[in-house]
Amino acid sequence: MNSKLKGISAGILLIGTFALSVPSAKADTLSQDNQKLQQLQDEQSQVQSQISQSQMKAAALKNAITSYDNALHTLDTKISATNSQMSSLQKQQDALTQQLEQNKKELQKQQDELTDMVRTAYENGNVSYLGVLFQANSFSDFLSRLYDLTLISNTQNQVVDSVRQLRKSIIQKQDQVKASQAKLQAVHDQLAALQQSDQSIKAQREADLKNIEDNIEAGKEKQGTLESQIQLTQSQIQAIQQQTQEAEQQASNPTYVAQQTASLANASASAIIQYAQSFLGTPYVWGGTSPSGFDCSGFTQYVLGHEGVSIPRTSEQQFATGVPVSESNLQPGDLVFFSTYAPGATHVGIYMGSGMMIDAQDMGVSIDSINNSYWGPKYIGARRYIK
Repeated sequence: MNSKLKGISAGILLIGTFALSVPSAKADTLSQDNQKLQQLQDEQSQVQSQISQSQMKAAALKNAITSYDNALHTLDTKISATNSQMSSLQKQQDALTQQLEQNKKELQKQQDELTDMVRTAYENGNVSYLGVLFQANSFSDFLSRLYDLTLISNTQNQVVDSVRQLRKSIIQKQDQVKASQAKLQAVHDQLAALQQSDQSIKAQREADLKNIEDNIEAGKEKQGTLESQIQLTQSQIQAIQQQTQEAEQQASNPTYVAQQTASLANASASAIIQYAQSFLGTPYVWGGTSPSGFDCSGFTQYVLGHEGVSIPRTSEQQFATGVPVSESNLQPGDLVFFSTYAPGATHVGIYMGSGMMIDAQDMGVSIDSINNSYWGPKYIGARRYIK
């Protein structure tokens, strides 16, 4: 009778332990995931704010670039008009220069014609005006010759004066054209300087716009990554909440607890750990279930199977069976579970005691602390498979 009462009391105590241990095993992870979710959502909001600000800057730069395009178009038109005016003035200058040369030739021609007139009139080759006078046959001939020479001289002077006036007028026009050319050249230089400045500023604005657009694209990519991480974290939270609820229901069910406790295998925890340690350094192989290479759940299944304890193949299946154990009640030989690359139990190891486990991970079979900076935040619970 007393033994029955002790058994009932032990069962009740075990039920209480299970009911309290399951939430505490996952409370820290759930809290960390909620905190991570908030951080991701805050970061996503910040990235969205940065994208919005960048889009506003990009719009302003596009407007500025359009303004510079319009300004450059106006400058091109003005420079083209200035070049046309300068070309017209150069043609005028060329025409005046040609006219001046023609004027010189005309003066020389008229002078030559007057000289020929004298030579012809007095039928004497190269003779000076004074010689013509001294060759007079009489006083009346002298007066006649003097009159002719005076007439020729006056005519020549008139021609020279006329040509000089024309030359003076041409030179004045040339000076005016040169002054106009200088003014136009100054305007042209100013327009060219403005054009170069606007082109430089426009190029800088375009480079700034390219950088901002690249930042916007990078921000959108980061948003996509954050959204995926948020969805993953939300899934992890939901999975933990669901697993916690299911574990609580199971742990609060006396029949389930009694059945699970009775079904635990009789095996030596020290033998399990000793056998597991014999595989230290064995390489990690995805899907591996033999000493040539293990994955995490293949390792736990192989080691426990060697001691006569049959457990499912995957970490998810192993977490879904066995008896839930709180972290404070862990014993050597218990299986400890972690949520890593996906929601739920994605990694499993064998608890050795003193916060240490032996597991198959990327670097192969090794010993780790379940409370270190990597594994601690990912711990989601433990299951017991041996008495």
